[in-house]
This record gives sequence, structure tokens and C-alpha cells, in this order.
Amino acid sequence: MSENKESKKPEKKPAEKKPDITFFHPDLLQVPENGDPPYLTGYRCKSCGNLDFPKPTICLNCWGEEFEVVPLSRKGVLYSVSDIFIGQAGMKTPYIFGYIDLPENLRILAQLQGEPGTYKCDDQVELTVGPIRMNRDGLPIISYMFRKAAN
Repeated sequence: MSENKESKKPEKKPAEKKPDITFFHPDLLQVPENGDPPYLTGYRCKSCGNLDFPKPTICLNCWGEEFEVVPLSRKGVLYSVSDIFIGQAGMKTPYIFGYIDLPENLRILAQLQGEPGTYKCDDQVELTVGPIRMNRDGLPIISYMFRKAAN
């Protein structure tokens, strides 16, 4: 006598959505836990003294591979600015980007805090931290940005 057994297949669970682990490299921005203001991290070549941001794989000046960490100035001068009205996915439009000249003779690209039309070249700006876009889970990605400097 044979038993009529139903073959039980394990129930398929719906695939769990993997969390969005998008982040900005911690070598760019330091936010001290003691309440001190945030700062960008520069990298000075130990061979020739060339300063870079972000950290290069090798020194673009001498091909050196060893760097020392240097806190960069929190204030700079806006070199150029662009108001963006049609942007990439995850970024609420409009938003503003600009190149900022730091006193260390570095020019960096960053998002600017505020409304379009409120910045002009040569404005004094200062580093701040805020949401720069949303990840695929709808949560804000926090990173560095600049705002108008307090006089």
C-alpha cells in the first residue's frame, strides 16, 4: 500500500528589500562628537607637500603614496554657481551647486544651502552639514554642503 503524500514545498517568502547603504566616504568630512564644527579633510603628500581633496590614490605631483590628514578651512569664496531646476533622481529640485575656493589653494565642488538666485560669484561661504539628496529608501543622505557665511 502506498501512501498518497502531498509534496510540501517550502513557502517562498517575498524577497526582502536590501537596505540602501549609500554613504559618502568618511575620508571627506569629519563631524566631531564633542560639538566642534565639522570640517573637510585634506591630504598632504608626505614627499612633496602637495595638498589634495578628496584623498588621491597617489600624489598627482610626485606619485607619492603617503599622506598626512589636514583639516581644511571652513570658509571659502564662491568661484562659480549653478542653479539646477531639472536634476537627477533622488534630488529635490531646484538645488544649487558651486565651486568654492578655499584658502589652502583648493577648489572644491559642493552643494549650496538655500534658494536659487541667492548666490553670486565671490560670495563668502562656510561649511555646514545637511541633507544633499534622498537614498532609494526615501531617507536623507547627510553630507557636506556650504551656506552663506555669517558676517
